[in-house]
Amino acid sequence: MPVIYVLDVPEFRALADVARANSACRVTATPLGYIRIASDGDIVFDRRELGFKPAIWYGAFTGGIEGRIAEFGRDTVRIVADEGAAA
Repeated sequence: MPVIYVLDVPEFRALADVARANSACRVTATPLGYIRIASDGDIVFDRRELGFKPAIWYGAFTGGIEGRIAEFGRDTVRIVADEGAAA
């Protein structure tokens, strides 16, 4: 199960908003000031849909992940389950 941790600040809030609109994603707050976005499938974000400028885009995923980054380009990021990880 891929998971993304996003710092809970206004600059990154669109990630949680878009994830909440995706029925495959579960969004929860953590006690350390991060938002946890989890999914049973791949987690995919589009920079333009989020309205992020490139500087925000490239900094948005520094909170950590569980899984593997399968794609990280100028406009798309895709996080997938790490098939080598214990379930």
